[in-house]
Amino acid sequence: MPDRIPSEWAPVHRVNNLEQLTAAMEKWRAAGIIGVDTEANSFFAYHERMCLLQVSAEGEDWIVDPIELGDDLKAIVPLLADPSIIKIFHAAEFDLMILKKDLGVEVRGLFDTQVAMTLLRHDKTGLAALIQAYYGIELSKKEQRSNWGKRPLTEEQIAYARIDTHFLVDLHDRLTTELQEADMMGAAEGEFRRQENEILVAGEPDPERYRKMKAARGLDGETLARLKEIFFWRESVAEKRDVPLFRVLANQAMIEMAKIAPTTIKELAEIKGMGWKQAKRYGDELLAAIGSANGKSIEINVPKVSPAERKRRRLLRENLDEMRTWRKEVARELDLPSERLMHRRHLEAICRARPQSSEELNAVVPLNDWQRQNFEASLLAKLEQLPDPDQS
Repeated sequence: MPDRIPSEWAPVHRVNNLEQLTAAMEKWRAAGIIGVDTEANSFFAYHERMCLLQVSAEGEDWIVDPIELGDDLKAIVPLLADPSIIKIFHAAEFDLMILKKDLGVEVRGLFDTQVAMTLLRHDKTGLAALIQAYYGIELSKKEQRSNWGKRPLTEEQIAYARIDTHFLVDLHDRLTTELQEADMMGAAEGEFRRQENEILVAGEPDPERYRKMKAARGLDGETLARLKEIFFWRESVAEKRDVPLFRVLANQAMIEMAKIAPTTIKELAEIKGMGWKQAKRYGDELLAAIGSANGKSIEINVPKVSPAERKRRRLLRENLDEMRTWRKEVARELDLPSERLMHRRHLEAICRARPQSSEELNAVVPLNDWQRQNFEASLLAKLEQLPDPDQS
């Protein structure tokens, strides 16, 4: 962020109530194209939520406050869902997810400047790099992990937030021209529609997540039982205090605790990542959680796999490796990043289904026009070569 917002910029509009939001939406609809961004409190809360919504249109910037607006913010849903109004995001995936989670809206009319940049073979695709390249403005990273849920917002936060969308409409115009000149508009549109239709879902708490911790592999049943109790203790404390899990207790400290099985506050305090302050604050609760695992053991099931099943799984892995290699080679020929050729989830679905015709392929993953023109034939030829794991 520059030291100050340029004096020629219009004053920022603050939107804190429904009347202000309604007036702002009239301008956005009239413009027909808006830059959009969100800020969340991911590093400061257990229950992540959208804390800021930024919008820019026709050279003006709005800072919309979801906390002040509450349910009144849902008045924006029809506008966000209207495909005739272009919404420009940069790296839209998280924004689309939190807008759907908090407002129940699936954004339509998407244009993602980061997608456009990768298709145009930019070496750097971050928003800061984009603004530096096109406008010569160097952005500060000072507010990147700001607590957006805290009020009042500082002037520095507001300046940082508005600059994230201020240039997006102009960037859309520039990047659209470049995409058309490079004959990549079809590829971009295909990816925008995929993003609209494959919005990620915010993860639900997984009762087996403690088993999936990397450091939990190889633990014996009794240690795993202690880890489970510590894990769920941390989950309950984080939820009650509405803070991220790592702000209660680090993963590595939980693992060490489960291994050592401390019985005193002193032993707790000596565990790396704990310390006396945490030990005094949570010691009694943690010792109770660890003690509740005494005499318990979690069975570590290693399911038996037949030779035929092992062979089938090996062929599936090998087929997927072959498909990844194919994607890399085609991407190299087209001078594109692999992920812009075809999304990983699509590649995996196609590999599992092994479609053998255009009709079968598009029933598994509907290719866009650009994909059909550039590599459908090559993809089908590759699929034809792959062995069928269920027939081998």
